[in-house]
Amino acid sequence: MIRDYSSQIKKADLVLVGIGRELCARRLINFQKEIDNQYYQELIGKEDSESAWMRTVYEREYLLSMGETDLFKELELVLEGKEYFVITGNDDGLMYHTKLNKDHITAPCGNGDFFQCSKPCSDQLYPANLGLKDLISHYEATGQIEHLECPKCGQRLEFNVRTEDNKSAYIEGAYLNSWANYTKWLQNTLNKELFILELGEGFELPSLFRWPFEKMAFYNKKASFVRVHSSLYQIGKELKGKGIGISMDSREFLGIENDERRLENDSNH
Repeated sequence: MIRDYSSQIKKADLVLVGIGRELCARRLINFQKEIDNQYYQELIGKEDSESAWMRTVYEREYLLSMGETDLFKELELVLEGKEYFVITGNDDGLMYHTKLNKDHITAPCGNGDFFQCSKPCSDQLYPANLGLKDLISHYEATGQIEHLECPKCGQRLEFNVRTEDNKSAYIEGAYLNSWANYTKWLQNTLNKELFILELGEGFELPSLFRWPFEKMAFYNKKASFVRVHSSLYQIGKELKGKGIGISMDSREFLGIENDERRLENDSNH
């Protein structure tokens, strides 16, 4: 559990945290239970792409409108009073609903706050909140599932999040400021006691922080590295004595409660 490392975290000058797919919203939030809406409930179990899209609309609207979450309270407690930075490979925006310092979070894969042209015809981003509400209102009034169109070229709008299908079209503008803060912060880690905590990252996006974390832990003589994952927890022999791999679901490591109804997509995280 994370509290077993609280003394190491307290001792460190800086703490770097990576949040991977084991801690994505679909593994932490039971949308079927939380979205108590008959129209959303009727979409559950339907396998066609349009129903899947409409479920995503409801779930994104839920995530954008949710208040402060206590899902990461154990992480918040051990980081309290520390100089830290958090990088997440998830696109659900959950980290921005915690009590963590928002200026010290970066989400390079997006967080669902915006739509973008699927083409894209420009780098323009469109706030998602109003568009989602319009899509939901139209569906509940007519039963018809619609998509938003780019006001510049008429192509379909899609969420400004990076996926394997759209990575060449993904518009990066929304996260660049936070990424600049992150890279500047990393420059100050040299010759500092750095505690690196990697939570739930498999090989979905290893170049984002899995491999960079290993490199930082190797070259920083004062670094210590903890990797937590249910199956991909192994640490290379070059980090022997500096790193440890923990075979545990990251939800359990953070003390996040589960129930058997949670997460129909558990196997796809």
